[in-house]
Amino acid sequence: MIHDKTSLPDLIIEPLMLKHLSMLRSYNKKYLGIFQVLLYKKWFSSLETLLTNLLPIRNSTCFVAIEKNNLVAYILATPINRRGSCWSISEPYFIEESISHSRCNLLQRLLHKVIYESSIKTQSFLVSINTNDIQNLSIIRQSGFQPLRIIKYWGKNEEHKYNSNEYKENYNWEKLNKNNTQEIWRLEQARESINLRSIFDRQWHDIFEKRNIITGVIKYKKDVIAGLIPSICPQYDSSFEVVRGLAWDARLNISIPHRINTIKLNKNPLYLETTSEDNKLNQLLTNSCWEIKEERVLLGRSIWKRQNGYKLKSLENELITNLVGNLQQQPELPSTYKIEENK
Repeated sequence: MIHDKTSLPDLIIEPLMLKHLSMLRSYNKKYLGIFQVLLYKKWFSSLETLLTNLLPIRNSTCFVAIEKNNLVAYILATPINRRGSCWSISEPYFIEESISHSRCNLLQRLLHKVIYESSIKTQSFLVSINTNDIQNLSIIRQSGFQPLRIIKYWGKNEEHKYNSNEYKENYNWEKLNKNNTQEIWRLEQARESINLRSIFDRQWHDIFEKRNIITGVIKYKKDVIAGLIPSICPQYDSSFEVVRGLAWDARLNISIPHRINTIKLNKNPLYLETTSEDNKLNQLLTNSCWEIKEERVLLGRSIWKRQNGYKLKSLENELITNLVGNLQQQPELPSTYKIEENK
């Protein structure tokens, strides 16, 4: 990846500021409200930065691409945990077509700004991209990101009607509380490799703070056997991970279809996330008349500070080597995405 700032003098990438609102053309005024909200979040993020030890970091940071005094694109960076040790980077939002630069070049420049030149202090970044978006996927890989997993997004089959019934016998649905959140978090941690856990760095309270009316756990008697939790890197307004233990539990054949068919009665659009490797869970959703709406690759980039005081070192190559090594040593772990070129 070439970082020659002098080669593209007419393109400016900088954090969103109040002055940028006047750069919106009349036919792009729909973005005015979005940028006003983002500016408010930026102000609050500045306060969070000053009070990092007192306030958890929650708000997004926006970066805009300006060409000849016009806004052409923007990108968002959002912390996924309260410590700010991992941030997700959105796909670029294109306001209008650039005169001199391709969309791929804009993505490259925006990523460079977030990773190398922003004030974001973090050890990891996440990016999610559609599996069919080969060009952008290539740009993201050139920026040092390595694939972690393929995520399937499931949506309702609108032609199928569902009935809501109460759980019978020993099954129970329970909204997230401090106790069951810790239990479902442990199930989530058990299914991930050490490398994935270190990149996400998500603790149980990160899940608990983002709970809503959809999230919760399935219990059999007193045991938590599965649940719906907030997505790590959400691509939709209502997107939830289906979490289960490492080993398949036959009780899920009854409890999961009951719960997901109940939430289908919700009128608002919502999506469920599973990993591509979880064949049994994916088949269960198919049998429950859910449909795959999209497949996306989740990619990560980590920078760690060595204990002996050396400068920050990029570990993306070591990361993917370790991931493949873990797959060879522990073939039962289904969470890691295997890269095509390593086959």
